[in-house]
Amino acid sequence: MKRGTEDEVLMGMGIEEVHVQEECFDILTPGSRVSLKADGTLTIRQLIGKNRKLLSCNLPTHLSPWNLTTRTPFRCVLEGNGLRLTVQGDSVLIFSPQQHLRLTFRGHFSPSYAQEVRGNRLLLDPLGGCGFFAIPPRSNEFDPDRERWNLSVHLARWDELWISICPPRPPDRENVYSSIAHEGGSTPEDAYPSNEVIRSASEYCQVFTIHERWAADAPLWAENPPGADYTHPKPWETDHPVPDDPVEFARVRDLVHRLDMKFLVYFSPYYSNAPDLFREMERILDEYEVDGLYFDGWLGVRDDFRVGYHLMRRARSILGDRILYLHSSSEPFGTCKVYLPFVYAYSNYVLSGEAGRAGLQVEEFLRYTVSGHQISNAVGLWCHYGSWSDEPGYHSIVPTTRHIESALQNHVRLWRQTQSWSRYPDELARFDREYYGRLEQEKLRTGSVGEQAPGI
Repeated sequence: MKRGTEDEVLMGMGIEEVHVQEECFDILTPGSRVSLKADGTLTIRQLIGKNRKLLSCNLPTHLSPWNLTTRTPFRCVLEGNGLRLTVQGDSVLIFSPQQHLRLTFRGHFSPSYAQEVRGNRLLLDPLGGCGFFAIPPRSNEFDPDRERWNLSVHLARWDELWISICPPRPPDRENVYSSIAHEGGSTPEDAYPSNEVIRSASEYCQVFTIHERWAADAPLWAENPPGADYTHPKPWETDHPVPDDPVEFARVRDLVHRLDMKFLVYFSPYYSNAPDLFREMERILDEYEVDGLYFDGWLGVRDDFRVGYHLMRRARSILGDRILYLHSSSEPFGTCKVYLPFVYAYSNYVLSGEAGRAGLQVEEFLRYTVSGHQISNAVGLWCHYGSWSDEPGYHSIVPTTRHIESALQNHVRLWRQTQSWSRYPDELARFDREYYGRLEQEKLRTGSVGEQAPGI
């Protein structure tokens, strides 16, 4: 990680205020207020969407006295006698014990969505909520009383417990009504969309993304991730993405820009064999004049998610105000049910649903695993072909009227796949009419983009 990135304030998520008085501490971030009294009473408030008391915990008295040992623009560290508590600007609290420790947290809201995998939990309602993530995974005891639930965690020395307060940042309001066209087929012949496809997309979309075939094949030595059996050509695994056809690449990029759309290209931190991912990100952005990156995965399945978290922060630092469009359907815990909202918050858009619904009903799946509304506040897109059906596998159809309604009612967006859907011209025309018509109605109803929009 480049010097300073670990304490860099990104997307406005930083420490806003710190008050210390008589061994009591009050720390304010955009999404949370964390208060620790001298007797060990810890109170955490959610601030975005609704100002409410979210969690409390009576820390063991032997941990006192507490001291503020570190303060940077991004984090504060409180040190007790056996526990280090880090409060971050992205509304993450990290508990790092130097002794074996049992902590019990009390919830002060009633979760509508409560899911767990290997001790990692998401507890959400329509207004926000929280997540608990231990490194290494630790089982915990959850008493699901609807009004005042308790969660007890038993930690060992050198463990870490990350608590995510949702949402960590306000909605990305400038992108609320920016629609994405996602193009580029699976063969060299349709890697670069035609001018007709680009012009069609420009009637409705403000962001134009091309998939992995824009790049030349990976070198012969390129290895698959464990468990994969891809064969060449597999450009997603290259160590040095370059256009497979520079002339065609320039044609697509230049027309996209002339039509006043942002141009994004595929890059996968997970599949890539680049020794220095960050150098490749910088090179692609600068050399090919693109307006952002589409990440096809970021970490894979990995219980210790810290390297992926730091990757996402570094990527956001490199991108600056440019677009980060993330695909994450089952990372990092191997399921859509539990994920890391504070990681998603560093993206502008998050595409989910390729790996199915894991048994969830469509409405619950859309609201709490695809939508970022009051969770990460990244704009959530539905990878429709992977999860609209109850049957496993991919089912590529143009989203139905019912699916369009379900998506928008649950604060979810849909991409436009002009190349694929053009095989069904009547259905594509219906989709354009229904989906973009509804979006325009919402835009008019909510007024300026500075107001809260129901479709985030």
